[in-house]
Amino acid sequence: MNYENGCEYCMAAHSVIADRMSKVPKEVTDAIRNNTEIPDEKLKALSLFSKIMIEKRGYPSELDIENFLNVGYTKSHILGVVTGAAVKTMSNYTNHIFDIPVDKAFESRAWTKN
Repeated sequence: MNYENGCEYCMAAHSVIADRMSKVPKEVTDAIRNNTEIPDEKLKALSLFSKIMIEKRGYPSELDIENFLNVGYTKSHILGVVTGAAVKTMSNYTNHIFDIPVDKAFESRAWTKN
C-alpha cells in the first residue's frame, strides 16, 4: 500500500523493519519496493489484493475476492487488508502533507516511486 500511495517514509521504514524483524525474505520486500514479480505465490496474492483494494477504493470484484480466497486466505484476512488499507492511507497521507523526512535509521532503504 505504501507503493501505491507513494509514501517514501513508510516504504523506507517498513523495508528496514521487514529486513530486521520479519521472516519475509528480502527478495519479497525488494519486489514490492520495485513493483516487480513477488517470488512467493501466497504473498503475491496478498500484495495483489491489497493493491486492488487501494485502486478500486474498497470495491473488489467477486473474482478478486475468489482469487484471494483460493490461495488459502480467509474472509478474516480480507478484514485485515481493509484495516491495513485504512491505517496505511492515514499514515501515508500524513507523511505526504507534512513531508516527514526519513529517519537516519531507515536511510539505508530510502525509496522514491519511479
